[in-house]
Amino acid sequence: MHDKPLLPALAFVIGTATLTVTSTAIAADETRCFNGYGYTLDSNEYRYTEHHEQHFAGDTLRSWDVTYVGRTGDTIATKHLAFKASDTVPTYRLEIPADGYVEGIRHNGDRWTMFRRESADAEEQTKDFTIEPPMAADSGFDRLVRQQFDKLTAGKTVPFKFAAAGRQAVIDLRARQTGTTTFEGKPAVVFTAELDMFLVNFFVDSLKLTYDADSKRLLEYRGIGNMHDENGKVYPVRVSYTRDMPDEARQAGAPAATCAAAS
Repeated sequence: MHDKPLLPALAFVIGTATLTVTSTAIAADETRCFNGYGYTLDSNEYRYTEHHEQHFAGDTLRSWDVTYVGRTGDTIATKHLAFKASDTVPTYRLEIPADGYVEGIRHNGDRWTMFRRESADAEEQTKDFTIEPPMAADSGFDRLVRQQFDKLTAGKTVPFKFAAAGRQAVIDLRARQTGTTTFEGKPAVVFTAELDMFLVNFFVDSLKLTYDADSKRLLEYRGIGNMHDENGKVYPVRVSYTRDMPDEARQAGAPAATCAAAS
């Protein structure tokens, strides 16, 4: 089976879970790093590790790098995001070298453009869009959840728009709290993001995200994934942002959850 990330914006691979501060000498400039471990939702089979490195200036997230490592320990994709123009709609570029697949968002002045290239030989597709708050794109969804956390935990439904570069579309979603649970022995809340026709098209009822009730860290994601199966289709996944690396990920050569571990 050939795993490759596709449409990570749809999968909301977005966590700020298990943040490990590795450069604290200068509070205004630090990097925080963590891993996410991806499994098939139906058979709980390990597929990949996401290695995240977030770069902060004080409390402001400036940029975010993600390295996707497959089951053979090889890097299968990379993503760079920048939050200069918006806290929740980053500019970004995802690259999958094996296929020549590229997607992302560009910003120039008042113009926002999502782009996608299916292969190295394909023409780039683009679509301009405007920011209509509340709005998110790719990993900026996590920032949006944090901004709306109090409303969500108070029982309110939060509608928002999502710029999905991989689909070349702006999608209407709504998020709400649907339960509570525990994760690694600590209280957690479960949020559900729904959009009727969009989710029906992917044969999944909803996207479920588990957050730490106190720190507002993403702990787990369940829903449509960002990988291809052997038929070239995305499939439902569970991505867990655990503090300890699972044995199966370690055996597959996953990078440590420390900064620069995937370089």
